[in-house]
This record gives sequence, structure tokens and C-alpha cells, in this order.
Amino acid sequence: ARTTMNVDWELAHSLTVDDGQGVRCACELPSSDDSYRLVIGTQGGSLYQWSLPSQSLTPISYQHNHSVTAILSNGVDTYVTGCKDNIIRVFDGATHEMKRLLEGHTKAVTSLDWCGGTYLVSGSWDGTAKLWDISNGALLATLPDHENTVTVCGLSYSGSNVWVATGSAGVAQSNSISGHSIRIWKIDVTTGEVNTINKVSNDHFGPIRDLTLDSQSSTLASCSNDGTVKLRDTKEGGCLQTLSFPVNDPPMLLSVTATSDGSIVAGAEDGHVVLWKLGDNDSAPPQLIRHSSSVWDVSSLHNGDFTTCCQDGVVRIFTQSHDRRASDEVKEHFAQSVEAALKKQNKGPSQEEISKLPKWELNTLILGKSEGQVQVFQKEGIAIAAQWSEASKTWIEVGQVVGGGNQEDTGVIDGVKYDFVMPIEVDQEGGGVAKLNIGYNTGENPFVAAQRFIDAHVLPQHHLAEIADYIQQRVGNSAPTIGASTNAAPVTGTPLVSFEYLPVKGYKYFELTKATNFEKVLSKIDEVGLLSKEEMATLQRLTDTLAVTNRYHASTLEPAAFSLLKKILSEWPPAKAFPALDLARLAVLHPASANWDWNLLLAQAYTLSEKDKDNVAVSMLALRLIVNYFKGPIEALDFKQVLAFSERFLASKNKNVRLSVVSVLWNVSLYLHSCSSSDSNSQSVVTQVASIIDSKTYESEAMFRALSALGTVLLAKPSAKEFANALFLAGKVEMVASPHGDKAKAIAKEIYALLQ
Repeated sequence: ARTTMNVDWELAHSLTVDDGQGVRCACELPSSDDSYRLVIGTQGGSLYQWSLPSQSLTPISYQHNHSVTAILSNGVDTYVTGCKDNIIRVFDGATHEMKRLLEGHTKAVTSLDWCGGTYLVSGSWDGTAKLWDISNGALLATLPDHENTVTVCGLSYSGSNVWVATGSAGVAQSNSISGHSIRIWKIDVTTGEVNTINKVSNDHFGPIRDLTLDSQSSTLASCSNDGTVKLRDTKEGGCLQTLSFPVNDPPMLLSVTATSDGSIVAGAEDGHVVLWKLGDNDSAPPQLIRHSSSVWDVSSLHNGDFTTCCQDGVVRIFTQSHDRRASDEVKEHFAQSVEAALKKQNKGPSQEEISKLPKWELNTLILGKSEGQVQVFQKEGIAIAAQWSEASKTWIEVGQVVGGGNQEDTGVIDGVKYDFVMPIEVDQEGGGVAKLNIGYNTGENPFVAAQRFIDAHVLPQHHLAEIADYIQQRVGNSAPTIGASTNAAPVTGTPLVSFEYLPVKGYKYFELTKATNFEKVLSKIDEVGLLSKEEMATLQRLTDTLAVTNRYHASTLEPAAFSLLKKILSEWPPAKAFPALDLARLAVLHPASANWDWNLLLAQAYTLSEKDKDNVAVSMLALRLIVNYFKGPIEALDFKQVLAFSERFLASKNKNVRLSVVSVLWNVSLYLHSCSSSDSNSQSVVTQVASIIDSKTYESEAMFRALSALGTVLLAKPSAKEFANALFLAGKVEMVASPHGDKAKAIAKEIYALLQ
């Protein structure tokens, strides 16, 4: 039974990690006596060691390729990290030397826990959990068929068996997110045999975000986007008690832990930490501790305290021990920082702050440190943000820095007021595009706003990072530090890019639609009579897999299917091979196709088109294969060859080919905007759009995509502006856009402004 004293939690220590990134996670390493160490993982991929009570901070030399999203210590001599690059890393707890990589997940690893001894369980965005033996790096078992993102918790072990709990994020069904489930598993570590003991679905009203084992009560705790924590039976996962956030419109709970005194602690996306003290007085209201930004992670410590990892870049420790409480001065500083952060959400820079900024007229005297670095300048009495272009060695003005509270772009979505309401387009089945709005509040975590948008519109979970990146491009991910430069995401204020449409915000794809008829495609291939029954069965399995898009995270593609497509494209004449090209352009969208040699299939597509230049189907599908290729390893593309191929079809008389051409240009322009690439590629985009403009034969959507590609490449490459002006495009864009609707006319005005 629990017994608890009614003592409030208070701040004990806080540490700011000085790398300009949010802190995502932390774990405890033992030292001696009352001392201990924390290893901290950041959104920027860095690791730090924080020693207590000395409070010394030591950067760890190892740098991850992406955000560190989970970290876990075995309490002895080892810790492990999960990363958005899909890899688990095992480190020596004393030297911080990276000892081993655990590779097997195909998407970000966001959850880790021990299952006893050297057994580690991991959860990922790929819809699986995996069991590992970290002593030798062996993958022992895969726990499949989850509903998107998986969170994990080790329950117990006995002999060769371990028991694990997993939680899932759910899937889109009937205009809502459902199917989020708790599963209890039994795994035999010697044979790899996996058994599902029980499954409990939909007792939360939103995705399950974290799990923890409460050793005091031997219960499993789960937290959810619905703002609740549920305490569960560890044998079957059934709910025993529900703990609710004490407001009518609760925030998403991102992390949960149990402390040694019997408290349940959860961290929320709006910056709250909520603490339920369970025991003799379960009816007591929970304690709330406000932070200045999202609390990504909460974790308990050996001495009964707990840590919080916050988007504001600070790790904090809270305690009930009078001896470990922070001084009044430190606690007051924490309270003031929260108050200041809340005020700053609706406040722009003061005139005094602006007066201290470097003057825009002198920007040529300030050299940037890296591509995309942001610097705030003073220009005509206002604060502006500029980004450094490494290619041109210049600062490019991108927007005014202001508060979001009173701006014209504030708005209301479903009765809720937001500082920013931004347009976003979502491709629909059947080829249409839905125009939606995404709401964002100044100072809010972009990932939280993105998750809210995904939940509201029942979108696939794998779009989370893409939508968060879009928000960051438009408004930044933190309030600006006036007078400072940073390599972090752009500053908060009005949209960072001061245009509504430029640069383009995401790649275009030609995805599966209701009009896709796999039966007809297979029939055309079968009619040729060159494949055996076994080979046709392989293609049937391929189409069965491609048809179920909501299972892409868990399904696989057979190598035999790739071999068959390669055979057809290389050996059959174009008029008979094009259905295989249709399958290839859809297969490239499947995550499991990353292992296929797509450069080989692209080369075969080019050859097919060359053999029959007048075959519209081959031309269109080859172009669409290129467009969809941007879902995969983009860097492997030969952009000179891609642009030479698209140029061949600029004058096509088929509107579907024309739409495919401009979709290639759209994707190429966005890639050029995101990286340093040859100026000749950007000039080729400008030349092709100029030809499209002069032809006056393109439909409205195609013209909009062409103009979008032009504007994006103008932002990416200063040399492209000179080239466009040499072609006198400034005087043509508005005229050509006039008959194509408001979108085309608006983007033409943005291009015209760029060319002045």
C-alpha cells in the first residue's frame, strides 16, 4: 500500500544547456555516496554530463546525426540513446565512448527501457518494438503490427522469458484517430518466440505517448494526448484508475514517471508538470508546476527527486526534501523566467532593444558562420531577421521580427484563437488538394502544433516532422534573442519567409488514388504472356502491399518484386512495359523500397522513353517516377540528367505530361533551396520555366507549380535572379499569371518583388 506525506515538490537545481536547442531527455548515472551524474540529450544531437551536487557541466564529444529522442542508463556502467536517425547507440558510462550501434529500426527511435539484465526494448515511429541483447548487439525479437509510433516499458523477466508492455499512437479511421492500444507481450529470448498476452484498445481518447512501471504499486502507467494517465494491471493491461489533468481542455501529456514516494509525474506540451500524490488521500488535487515551454521528458532519480527536460534548453530537478531545495533566489529566478516567457509570447522587441541591434546598412561587415544562420538587424527603426547564404556570402532579408499577439495573421480555428494561422495544402485521394489552416501560438513547440493538426485532420503520423519543419520555416521555433545570432531554427514573429507561397513548403508526389486500378495494371502485364504464374503472383503481392498505405510502416517489399520490375523495364518494349513503370512509381513511395537500386530503374525509365519518344504513358510515368523519387534518397539523383529529361517534354501536348514536368521542377527547386548545389541546375530551372511562360499552353495548376518552382529557386540562388532578369521574366510573370486565378497572380507578385 502507498503512504504519502502531503509535501509539495519544489525546485532543487536547474541547468541551462548552452547549445541553443531544446533538451529532450536525461538519465542518471551512479557515482558515490550522495553524488550522481546525469547524461543529457538535446534536440541538436549533443550529449552533456551534469555532475551533482557539484553542478559541473561537461560536454560529451560524441555528436549524433539527429535529435536524441530517448536516453536510458542501466544504473551501473552503460547508457543507451535513441535517435531520429533510426539508430540506437550504446555508450560506456565512465568514458562516454560509443561502444556499439544497434541498427534495425527504419524510423526514429523514441522509446527505450530495460527488460532485465542486458535486455533492452526499443520503440520506434516504424510501428515496431524490438528486443536487443546489448552485450553482443544481437536483435532477439521484433514485436510487430503496432498502430504507428510505439512506446515501450519492460515489465519483468524470469529464466529465458521477458514480459514487455507497448503503447501505440493509433491510425486514422472514420475521421478520427483510433486503435491506439496497450499490448502485453511475452518473449523467449533464446528462441525469439513472441506472444501477445493481451491487447487493450481505445481506453485513452488519443495517442499513447509514454509508459512507465510504478514499482511501488506494481502498476503500469500510460499517458496520452487526451491529458490523462491511466494506471494498469501489468498482467493484462486493463485500466485500474484514471488520473486526469485538472482543466476542461487538457494539454497533451508527453512523458510519465513514478517516484519512490508514490507520486505519478507527467510532463505536458504546454509546459505544465502535473503531480498526483497517490495513497491515503487519492482525492487531493494534483500539484501543477509551470515551465516556460514544452516538457519533453520527466524521469525519477534514486534519491526520490525527479528531472524535467524542457524545450527552453533547461534541465531541472525537483525535490520534496527540505535539505535539497534551491535557494529563494534560484526559485524566484525560475518563476520570473516562466512569467517572462509567457509575456514574450505576445510581445515584440522594444525600441531600446532594437536600437542595440547591428544596422542593416553595415551587414556586409558581418560574416555568417554557416548556411542558414539567422541574425537580427535594425532597419529603419524595426527589427528584421536575415539568413546567411554561404553560396553568395551575403545576408538575405527574410522578415520582420514582431510579437504574434496583435498581428494581421492572427486568426481563429474551430473557435480557438491563434497568434498565427497559416495555409497548408494536403493532397487528397483522387488527385485533389484540400486547403487547410494550421494554428500556432508564439513560443509554442512546433511539434506540438503539428501533432494537434495531425490529430484534427486524421493525417498519417509520419507527417509530424514535415509539418513541424513547415511551421519552423514560417514562424521559427523560439522567441528571438535580440542582438544575438544563432544556428537554431529561424526566429519567431511574422512568417520568417515574408511571402505567402515562397519558398514551396514540401515535395509533390503522385500517390495512390481511388482511380488507381491495380487489377487493370496486372491484367495488361499478364496479357503480354511473358511472365510465369509465380512471377504474376509476386506482382500481385506487391500491389496488395502498395494498396494498403496505412500499413506502410509495418509492411515490406519483396526483393523478387524489384527483380521483376527491372526485368520488364529492361527487356520489354515501351508499349508493353509501361504498366511496370506505373508500379515502380508507386513502389518508390514505400519506405521498404529504400533498399532497391532506384538509379537502375530510373536509367531504364530514361531508356524506355528514348526508345519511344511519342509514347505519352511512358513519358508521363517516367516523369512521375522522378517526382516520387524525392520521397527517398534524394542525394543520389543526378540533377543534371533529371533536368535534361524534363526539358524534353516542355512542349508536350498532353496536360498530364505537362503537370508531371512542372512537378519535377517544383521538387528540384525545393531541393536546391535546401542545399548548396550547382548554379547550372538553378539556371536550368529558370530556363525551363521561361519556356513554359512563353508557351502559354499550361493549365492553371501546372502554371502555379511552374511559377512556384521559379520563385523558390530565385530565393535559393542569387545567380538565378541575374539569369531570370537577363530573360526579362520580371515583365512576364504577372501577365502570364493573370488568367490562372488568384493563387497564380499572388505568386507572380512575389516573384516580381524578388526580381526588383
